[in-house]
Amino acid sequence: MPPSRKFAVLALGVACLVWTGRAPADDAPAKARLPEAKKKDATKFLRVKRDAKDNPLALETATVRYVPATGEGVTVDLIGVVHIGEKAYYDALNKKMEQYDVLLYELVAPEGTRVPKGGKREGGNPLSLLQGLMKSVLDLELQLEHIDYTKKNFVHADLSPEKMAEAMRERGEDALTVALSVVADFMRRANVQEQKKADKAKAAKGREDDEEIDLMGLLLDPNAAVKLKRLMAEQFESEGEAGLGPTLNNILVADRNKACMKVLGKEMAKGKKKIGIFYGAAHMPDFEQRLRDEYGLKKDKEEWQTAWELKPKRGLNVPPLLKLLGGDQ
Repeated sequence: MPPSRKFAVLALGVACLVWTGRAPADDAPAKARLPEAKKKDATKFLRVKRDAKDNPLALETATVRYVPATGEGVTVDLIGVVHIGEKAYYDALNKKMEQYDVLLYELVAPEGTRVPKGGKREGGNPLSLLQGLMKSVLDLELQLEHIDYTKKNFVHADLSPEKMAEAMRERGEDALTVALSVVADFMRRANVQEQKKADKAKAAKGREDDEEIDLMGLLLDPNAAVKLKRLMAEQFESEGEAGLGPTLNNILVADRNKACMKVLGKEMAKGKKKIGIFYGAAHMPDFEQRLRDEYGLKKDKEEWQTAWELKPKRGLNVPPLLKLLGGDQ
C-alpha cells in the first residue's frame, strides 16, 4: 500500500484507539516508559479473531484483571476499548461496568466533567467531525453516544486541555511542530511496513482480504465498511500502540495515564476494592506496567469482547458517499 494511503488509514485508526474527549493530551515521560511497556510478557489488549482459513471475523478488545501478589486486597481491571464500535459492544460494556466500586474513565476535559446521556456532539470541533465521518464510513457507533457516563460509580480520571497545553509549552511544542512530527512518524512507519508487506505477500496470497484497498473508491463501494474495518483491524493487531508512532505516544498516552494513576491512588485510599480503568486499548500496556511497578499487582485473568464484526453483511448496503451526502453522521 502506498505510504499516503497507509497514512490515511492509520490516522483513522488513531481516533479509534485513543482519541476521546476534546483535545490531544501531552506526555513528557512517555518515551522513557514505552520500552518497559513492550516487555515480552506484556499483555495484548486487542486482537483479530479469525476462521480456519485465516480470514478475519472480528476485532476484539480485552478486559484484564490485576490482583495483589498475596491474592487479597484491591483488584483493578483494565478495560481496553476502541472509541468507535458496534452498539452491542457498548451495551455489553455498560452492563459490565456496573460491577465496580469505582470506574475511572478518560475524557480530555476539565476535572470532574461528566458526559450527558447520548453524548455531546460539538458541531465545530474537528475531532467530532472526524468521528462522525468514521461512524458513517465504518458503519459503527460512537462510544460517547452509547456509554452511560452518568452512573454514580463513574469518576473522571484524565487531564484537562489547560494541563495538556501547559506540558506542551514546557517541551517547546506547538500545533505546527506536533503536526509535522506526527506526519513524519506515520510516513516513516509506512515506508518500513511497505517493505514488510512485500516480503509477506506470497504467504498471504489467496486470502479474501488480500485485495488492494482504494480508499477513494471505497466511498462508492457498498462493502466499504467491512473492507476498511478489516484493513484497520489487521494494522491494529500487527502494530498495536507502536502504530501510533513516538510523537502520538508522547502526546496521547503516558501523561494521561499518569494523571489517571493519581486518581486511582485516591480511590484506593478511600477504601475502594473493586476498580475498573476504562481507557482506549492503546493506553493499556503502559497502565499494566504502572500497576506492576507502582502497586505490585500481577495479572490474574482476561476476557474478550467483540468490538467490530468483520464478516461481510448480507443484504443491501448503502455506499459511504450516499450516507455522507444524506447527512448520516
